[in-house]
Amino acid sequence: MKDCKMAAYLSHHQKVLRLYKKSLRHLESWCIFRDKYRFYACLLRARFDENKAEKDMVKATMLLKAGEEEFWSNQHPQPYIFPDSPGGTSYERYECYKVPEWMLDHWHPSEKAMYPDYFSKREQWKKPKVRPHSLQIPGSFTNHQK
Repeated sequence: MKDCKMAAYLSHHQKVLRLYKKSLRHLESWCIFRDKYRFYACLLRARFDENKAEKDMVKATMLLKAGEEEFWSNQHPQPYIFPDSPGGTSYERYECYKVPEWMLDHWHPSEKAMYPDYFSKREQWKKPKVRPHSLQIPGSFTNHQK
């Protein structure tokens, strides 16, 4: 359980924005030609803008629910997924090749000799920044004697 967190509560505004973005992404999958997509995207935006200033939260929630149901019934069966996005063809493709920083400490000196500039700078980065204790804690008790 890598990231075991509770799901964040989304406000009504955030839900509407996510519905709008999902709708646009699925509209891209339906419309191959860009001019046709732009036309329908403008119509979609106009539909969202009609109810933008709705003050009654009950009605706004009903509109959101109706919009989500309409999205569900009209979504694309195979939406376009960006390659690096979750579910895409190259999502986390190179994760297995990432080496943790501490592994470089175990390199043989002959391997480190191939990258002298990097390892000389790396040794400087690793040095702890030691400061006197009195400078680390403001109002420390070094000057107070009883």
